[in-house]
Amino acid sequence: MHQVTTLACLLVCGALTGCSITQTVTPVPSSTVHSPEICMIPAAGLREGFNTTYTAQLRNKGFQTRELPPGAPPASCALSTTYIGTWSWDMALYMSFADIQVFENGRRVGQALYDSTSGGARMGKFIDAQSKIIEMTNQLFPNADYGMTRRQADLLP
Repeated sequence: MHQVTTLACLLVCGALTGCSITQTVTPVPSSTVHSPEICMIPAAGLREGFNTTYTAQLRNKGFQTRELPPGAPPASCALSTTYIGTWSWDMALYMSFADIQVFENGRRVGQALYDSTSGGARMGKFIDAQSKIIEMTNQLFPNADYGMTRRQADLLP
């Protein structure tokens, strides 16, 4: 009986620790940003709170934002970003997935990905979505001010 209990405990522990929440970020190189304008391409059906938070963060970074319709090609602007957020239900509604990608002339130059869809029984999946979007944006764009083009920065004393 002791072996059965031990085995059951090991299986439960393995199942809980096997469930993972991942976040990976490839920051946008500051040398990539040649324009203070970034075109925003949200996913169809995206929750308004995601869009509002991400737009505010980009503006705080000094970007001028212009929203394009969902599905617009990233090459529509010199600098653009696509973003998707998915919410799930497990005793409460929570953001389970977010993918923010940044493109220069249609070529991906940065990405922030958060995925708790395999979070299973982990309570860490119940995050504050607004805080997570802010964190991801700050990691994706680590510099304080992107509002100045490189040419303008070169003219500074």
